[in-house]
Amino acid sequence: MPVAIILEDEYLAVICKNAGVSIRNLQEALSFVLDGGSGLVKEGKEYTCINQTQRAVNGLIIVSKTREIKTKLMTLLKSGSIRQSYRVLCHGKFPLDDETFFHNHTPPFALQNVTFTRSTSGKEKYITTLDIILNNSSAISSAGIQEYFIQVHHPIVGSNSRSKELKSCKDKSLMMALLEVTFSHPITSEEIKVTINEPKKFEKVRQRELKFFEQKKNETIKELQRYGIEITDQLDSEIIPTAYITGEKEFFKLRFFVSKDTMVPRPSTEYLVREIIDLYLNKLDSGFWKDRGNDDDNMFSILDCGTGSGCILISVLHCILSQKVQTISPHVFGLGLDINSSALEIARKNAERHLKLFVSDNNNYDFQKGDFTSLHNYGLVHNKHFDILVCNPPYLDIARSLPNDDVRNFEPPEALFAEESGYKFYRLLYESLEHSYIKKLDILKEDSLIILEVGNKMAEKVKKIFTGWECIKAIRDHQGFERCLIFIRNSSK
Repeated sequence: MPVAIILEDEYLAVICKNAGVSIRNLQEALSFVLDGGSGLVKEGKEYTCINQTQRAVNGLIIVSKTREIKTKLMTLLKSGSIRQSYRVLCHGKFPLDDETFFHNHTPPFALQNVTFTRSTSGKEKYITTLDIILNNSSAISSAGIQEYFIQVHHPIVGSNSRSKELKSCKDKSLMMALLEVTFSHPITSEEIKVTINEPKKFEKVRQRELKFFEQKKNETIKELQRYGIEITDQLDSEIIPTAYITGEKEFFKLRFFVSKDTMVPRPSTEYLVREIIDLYLNKLDSGFWKDRGNDDDNMFSILDCGTGSGCILISVLHCILSQKVQTISPHVFGLGLDINSSALEIARKNAERHLKLFVSDNNNYDFQKGDFTSLHNYGLVHNKHFDILVCNPPYLDIARSLPNDDVRNFEPPEALFAEESGYKFYRLLYESLEHSYIKKLDILKEDSLIILEVGNKMAEKVKKIFTGWECIKAIRDHQGFERCLIFIRNSSK
């Protein structure tokens, strides 16, 4: 049991418990900690934890050793005569000097020792360290403290239901600790004041957030300077994605034009690009296209559904077409579909930018307006026998709105959100392909592959949606989530 005795006499003790230890478990272990730690409760002794904290909170616990002392200490606690000082890290710049704020959100505790640290999280780009003093008869619990900070939109840093994680740090710890208790000894009347240092994790988080903030700030300055854009004093609080300011974003070592009609390309989507390129090169190395005569057999074709800026398709084509292949290689072609005409214009600009050196008559790519949920009704893709269908559909649950300070609020919502808990467009794509097989429209070949990007923890349900297709590979991202799924049609189907 990770418990340290800070003070102990024959009547009471003050001990420090680590995060992860519940009061119940601590209570059961007290006989192994106090009065020599024999594990036996001596006659006349009765150990009781007086003040209560949550399992996730580090901090000081007052323990009575007899029923009489318990009664006296409980009386002190209920009367507000035991002063408890918590330290928390919360999101944002807590408005300590805002009289209007405190008039509307009067806290049931005192606040002091407030400091601010720059952060990459939230609109304000700050986290706040502050001490909370509980010293009145209406003092609330540690859970109540968390609830207050949620109500005033400055949640404490953590990962439980009453806290909020930092953008750049997924530490599971709750940044809350009980660092000081002050009370009168129930027998001697001597003032007892016990103080411990804040847990090391507090300073570790502050320094990490400051480091990430400075890195992000320097990257933004560098990016804006590259385009000759004036750097203002408002840069620290700016939440508009830099790509929408500069009009460009790097993806797969290429710079793509973007606009507010397109999503900003994500590093996670590069997994799809790598897989398509690897599939092509493996086929090429195996001699698959050797001695293939007709056009269909001597072609490698890709259907990019919901192409947006065209970053997936263009990155694949650029990599393949820019290589000086000595062996026999097929004709390579890609078709990008999107329902947004403005996005298609951006995709065509990107294709012109990156592919014009390798193609002379645009016979390697095309971008057309089309709805990938109705491929069976879209004649342009019928009888094309695509080798690969790739799709990064909208998959954020439309029922769960983004925080106000989330940069994704600047992106086109139709490219982000989906109904049915985020699964709608996976289902519609699957149903459209099933219709195409029933009607024998030959959009794909018998051995064609579907490559999908999926959201966190969505992979298993997507696999179930694609009944009749076998998931032959799942690629995990740097966080360990299955991010890219590759399907082939089950021959028995």
